[in-house]
Amino acid sequence: MPDTQTLPLVTQSIDVAVPPAQLLAVILDYARYPEFIPEVKSIRVEQRGEGRVAVTYQLDAKLFQVDYTLEHVQVSPWKIEWRLLRGELLRANSGSWTLEATATGTRAIYAIALSASTMPASFQRALSETGLPRLLANFKARAESLAQAR
Repeated sequence: MPDTQTLPLVTQSIDVAVPPAQLLAVILDYARYPEFIPEVKSIRVEQRGEGRVAVTYQLDAKLFQVDYTLEHVQVSPWKIEWRLLRGELLRANSGSWTLEATATGTRAIYAIALSASTMPASFQRALSETGLPRLLANFKARAESLAQAR
């Protein structure tokens, strides 16, 4: 039987050469994620109230397709938190983006805790630990390329 405990919070950061407001704009533009995150096949965004949005993601995780909905809440000007509303394979998915201004742009801190009902914790851990640097690199590249295009 798979080990389905919720994994501890995994946190990574990346420095991005744009101001926090520009990176935040990329993070909040959920509908455009398929343009720069290859695993995201489609997105549906539903407004839920001021500072809240529900986003349904369809991911291609190579071995299987994952559909789930997260509620994203902007809890402060530079922090967004999310939690799982529903998902076929996921039992838990919560986390946050925290942005900090630096001398050269922004330090983005991404934290996530997740669990899935049908995969072992070791596989979930590998996804979060190896997939996370790739995800952060995608956001960095997107924000910096948009800034250069201006």
